Amino acid sequence: MRKLGTGVVVLVLIVAAAYGFYWYQVKSKADELAQQMAPFAEVRYGSVYAHPDGTVGVDDLVITPRQMHAPISMDAVRIRAGGPLFFLFGSDTPPEQLNISLRQVRQGLDSELFRTVQQQSDLMLESNPLYVSPNALGCGGVRQFDINAMKRMGYDEVLMDINLNYRGDVQARKVSLDMYMDIQDMAETRIEMAFSADPGQLQNPMMASGNARLETLSVSYRDQGYNQRRDRFCAAESGVKPAEYQQQHRQLLSQWLDGNGVALPETLLAAYFDLQQPGSGMAMSMRPVGGVGAAELMMQDPVDLLRSLNLQFSVNDKPLALDGVNWPDLMTNLAMAGNPGRSAPSSDSDLPAGQVAEADQAQAASAPAQPEVAATVAPAPRPEPVRKRFQPTPLAELPAYLGAQVRIFTYFGNDVEGQLVHADQSSVRVLQRLKQGMAEYPLEHDRIQQAEVWR
Repeated sequence: MRKLGTGVVVLVLIVAAAYGFYWYQVKSKADELAQQMAPFAEVRYGSVYAHPDGTVGVDDLVITPRQMHAPISMDAVRIRAGGPLFFLFGSDTPPEQLNISLRQVRQGLDSELFRTVQQQSDLMLESNPLYVSPNALGCGGVRQFDINAMKRMGYDEVLMDINLNYRGDVQARKVSLDMYMDIQDMAETRIEMAFSADPGQLQNPMMASGNARLETLSVSYRDQGYNQRRDRFCAAESGVKPAEYQQQHRQLLSQWLDGNGVALPETLLAAYFDLQQPGSGMAMSMRPVGGVGAAELMMQDPVDLLRSLNLQFSVNDKPLALDGVNWPDLMTNLAMAGNPGRSAPSSDSDLPAGQVAEADQAQAASAPAQPEVAATVAPAPRPEPVRKRFQPTPLAELPAYLGAQVRIFTYFGNDVEGQLVHADQSSVRVLQRLKQGMAEYPLEHDRIQQAEVWR
């Protein structure tokens, strides 16, 4: 009996020592990764997690990038690579299975990361003062759904769970990847991919990407609160009810498509409006016969490539027919659309909108009646009245033309036409009439390529 008790104690000590070594290896690896990231970010964690089934990780992880000064926090990080032996002894080859779980990842919208994103958005809007994103039509004065718009909707942070899974089958030469992302009060997304590739080649990314062939790809999306929050926000901005905002958005988008010559098939237009409903979902999949590799992506004709992908879409679990859609023309038209301030090339006789008839009437009224003369007597030639036109004008002279109609051409390729309401030595402001009302656009001199005044 004493020998049995001694054996149990020895076994417990061996297990405890093995687990201690296992825990130490996990902590050493965590500290090593933190040290490697030190030049780029400060990494702190609260505790180490090491489960006997091979799941390891850390709790209360905080990553603070050096240049952004805004921490990214995670309640828990969990990694499982098949079993504890992988972390005990390491390996030079990828594991057959790998699961990474990031729980409650937080990033505030006031962080430097999102401020940088918003700055890029602001620059784009500044470079095109007439731009309104099609999906923001009808949302009051909102021009696009950027970070500032999200804050006004009530979002103050992005809070999400992320799961990544990898599986490699050496015998079948298959690699599978899938990612699931659940963003709280916004949406959930899942991406699944399968490649024909040798898992052993993953150590060499160039070789792996060159030989891999995509066999399947599926993407699914499900709204989890964003659409409802957007509808309420835009309804308040427009002073209407959410249902009225949706109808207004539908009408304005249809007008935008017609005005820009975009012939969007009715099936795609209906699918877009269905996706704007609260709780809506979308799924897309492709299963190219024989797979598709990097060579096809670079060399094959885009139209033939699209046909070979066997694309399938569904919206709210209803299949979406894609037969007959001319994708190249549709993509080209959409890319060229959306610049309401761009004017057609004009000649010297161009007039502002609505003034051509007025000028002709004024010219006719200013000409005195001609007395009747004999047919053999030619009337004396009369000088033609001077007709106004847009004339290039130095920026320094613009203050003298306050209230006049002007056209401003910017270096960004966007034109603004309207009434000059302000001009000084560094900037101008132009008041333009739009369908939704009046809009005033400030433009700095260093962004103006040429100014023209109607005179």
